[in-house]
Amino acid sequence: MTMIPRRHFLASTSVAVSTTGGWSAAQALVHSAPAPQTAKAWQLLAVAPQSHKVATLGSDYRRGLELGLAQRPEIALQLHWVEAPPTPSRAARSITAAMDQLPQLHGVVGWMPPAVEARVAAHAQPRGLPLWASDTGADLPADAKPGQPQAVVRHSLDLCGSAAQLAQAVYQQLGPRAVLAVGHMEGGYDFVYTFEHSYRALGGRVLARHVGQFGPQSEEFDGLRTAVFSHRPDAVVAFYSGPQLARFAHWWQAHAQSQGDWGLAGFPWLGDVHTGANAVTAGAWPGAAQAEPLWKHRFELAAVPWTAAALMGAEAGYSIAAAIENVTQQPSTSALHQAWQKSVLRGPLAIRPHTAISSRRVNNRPNTPLISGWLNGYLQT
Repeated sequence: MTMIPRRHFLASTSVAVSTTGGWSAAQALVHSAPAPQTAKAWQLLAVAPQSHKVATLGSDYRRGLELGLAQRPEIALQLHWVEAPPTPSRAARSITAAMDQLPQLHGVVGWMPPAVEARVAAHAQPRGLPLWASDTGADLPADAKPGQPQAVVRHSLDLCGSAAQLAQAVYQQLGPRAVLAVGHMEGGYDFVYTFEHSYRALGGRVLARHVGQFGPQSEEFDGLRTAVFSHRPDAVVAFYSGPQLARFAHWWQAHAQSQGDWGLAGFPWLGDVHTGANAVTAGAWPGAAQAEPLWKHRFELAAVPWTAAALMGAEAGYSIAAAIENVTQQPSTSALHQAWQKSVLRGPLAIRPHTAISSRRVNNRPNTPLISGWLNGYLQT
């Protein structure tokens, strides 16, 4: 049973979007008691991602966001949830249709990869609606263009930054010779190229890259086996997620671990599967073993799983609530915009500053150009 204190954070609705005869938002379906009448409630459209790769992505993010908001139960706030399909165009249509159905909104928060965020921001601009966009950070953000909507806060797992940190950890702890083991969907995202660039800048060599392709699962890692045994690297850097990560872990135990002294490395979710190896990991989110005790207790009390998506949601919710807590004006789009522009990330991940889209935003882009091959948000594919 989920034990999240509600009090003023009482109302949570779902906005259903129909695809019959075009995209239009149906009447909101209320799942809990209405917001209290003692104070005007902040109205937020909240976006949960649908995912083919990670089935629990949307529910984890949603439960995490509500957990974070619930830590400030005195705030009168109502969420209107909408699900965003994996395809950017469909996701943007679902979100903008829900926005049109809810004229009382003060802002939009949720899982929005860059391609979705840009379309939603353009739709929100005439109403002055601020956006809080959570994402994995798998692609480096494009430079802001003159006239681009400014009322956007980006909040991400920073996979590109994590990849650079991982490159340093692999080079220092395992050695300068690596083979990349890349999932069939991971290969088009910037974090893979960020790892390569950072590793080479340190003096490392990427000896080979194996991309797991669609096909018989019995043959999925045959090419990787050939690459590892022919090059005999210091490290195998595994960029997999979802079911393919679980299959890789089983393959590693059966075919690689006992037949060489090469190390294994990857993002923190490599620790969520049993590889039999003491893997080197780096990332912007801690595993449950490294969790801050108070937040780990909050997650356990609410029966929320300790996943990257839930952590992202909890940090977004907690940061948003902390920002709204300091607002003295009545709820409005302008008041929320000002609060979010001054907010600081707080919660189970870390406390670190962030900025909205502006000419001052730091992209941390390497000097060599990188290519973003996929339009879908990572983990939603």
